Parts: sequence; C-alpha cells; structure tokens
Amino acid sequence: MVRVDDPAYKRPLLIGTTAQELTTTEIRAAYGHRWPVETNFYVAQGTCAMEMPRAWTEKAVARRISLALLSGSLLKAMAAACEPLPMGPWDLKAVSSAGRLANHLGLQAAHFVALALKGVAPRKYRKITEAKETADLQLPLAA
Repeated sequence: MVRVDDPAYKRPLLIGTTAQELTTTEIRAAYGHRWPVETNFYVAQGTCAMEMPRAWTEKAVARRISLALLSGSLLKAMAAACEPLPMGPWDLKAVSSAGRLANHLGLQAAHFVALALKGVAPRKYRKITEAKETADLQLPLAA
C-alpha cells in the first residue's frame, strides 16, 4: 500500500497491489502504466458492446479480455492514424480518440450494412413442421 499526498486533492490517493515483492518506488512507477491498459478495456467495453458479459466461465472471461484488448488497441491505432473527428458542430477543437472513432463508425454502420448486402438476394426459409429428431433431446425429469 502506497499513500500519495497531492495538494490538488483533499484526500490522499491510496495505491494497493497484491504484488508484495514490489517496493514503494516500484509501485508508484507501475501505477503510471496502468492507465493506458485500462483505456483499451474502457474503449472496447463502452464502444464495442462488451460492457455486459454473457458468460462467466474461465474460457469466456479470457476470450472477452483478449477481444477487448484487441479491439481497443485497433481502435486506438486507427484513431491515431486518422484526422480528428468532431462529435458535432459545437466541437471546435476535435481530438483523435478511439471513442470518437468508434462513435463515428457506429453512426456509419447502416451504410456498411447496405453496402455489404448489395446484390444479395434474401433467403426464404421454410418452417419445419415435424421435428422428429428433437424428441430424443429431451432431458429426463428430475427426481
């Protein structure tokens, strides 16, 4: 546990970690590296519809974390290479950020869908009236 007294704040900042092998100086140095990693998760969860996990198994959580890091990193890299995107006419000093890029892509998603489906005929599915094979899938009644 490290206590940081900053005159800009009323209360001190307490930094805790489970890494007991680190010294106080190392903990304070490591804390500065925390924000860029958390930004990837924040961008991915907030802008890529990953804020509500649907599965809690170890494999599902690992996949979600991996996908969040990948999508957040890709959005940040693309935003760094693109020009700043204003959020509206009031945004006179636009900055490049992954959140703004994700918002812009979300607004343009309808155009992407129309382009992707151009020339594709809709499929007609027929309804299965007799599903004989599903009778074998019934679970036995609980005791």
